[in-house]
Amino acid sequence: MRSLDEIRKEIDSIDEQIKQLLIRRLDCSTEVVQAKIRDNNYNINRPEREEAMLDRLGQNVVEERKSGYLSVVRKITETSRMYQYGILFDQVPELFRKLSEGIDLSNATKTITVYLKRPDIPNAMSSILSMIGDYGYDMKSLQFLGYSPEGKAEFQLTIRGDISCTHMQKLLLQLSMESEDFRICETE
Repeated sequence: MRSLDEIRKEIDSIDEQIKQLLIRRLDCSTEVVQAKIRDNNYNINRPEREEAMLDRLGQNVVEERKSGYLSVVRKITETSRMYQYGILFDQVPELFRKLSEGIDLSNATKTITVYLKRPDIPNAMSSILSMIGDYGYDMKSLQFLGYSPEGKAEFQLTIRGDISCTHMQKLLLQLSMESEDFRICETE
């Protein structure tokens, strides 16, 4: 039986390998978004592709490890999308300009309130909350407004953060592109 130090040493070695693979994956994500920008295709979020990938990668994983493993894979895809939206924001600035029309981006704010619709499926809202946290922001409030006539869940979110900050603008761009009927309602 190995000692705790021996096991931790192996974990450290595995973590270094994972790091290198994740960096390679982000390099591929850069190429993907560059190809999309070249083709004027700004559709980063492809839920059907991600579901097929999860199904494929979940095969032959023992059941007691499957949900944890797929949770990590989901987080990797979320991180890849976040990275791609950052590149999209930098290289196609008109996308955010259109989204923020009529809003003074030079004034520092404490909160931004947005409206959005999400499909009524498992993980639809938790992925939004995770996204906000991944960008380093926190919620002030989340209000469920009900269901639209087409069955989409409607929300109003108030996010703590400064709209004049580029990082917040990248978050808002991603939220707008992964939601329906997204709009910035107010800033304080």
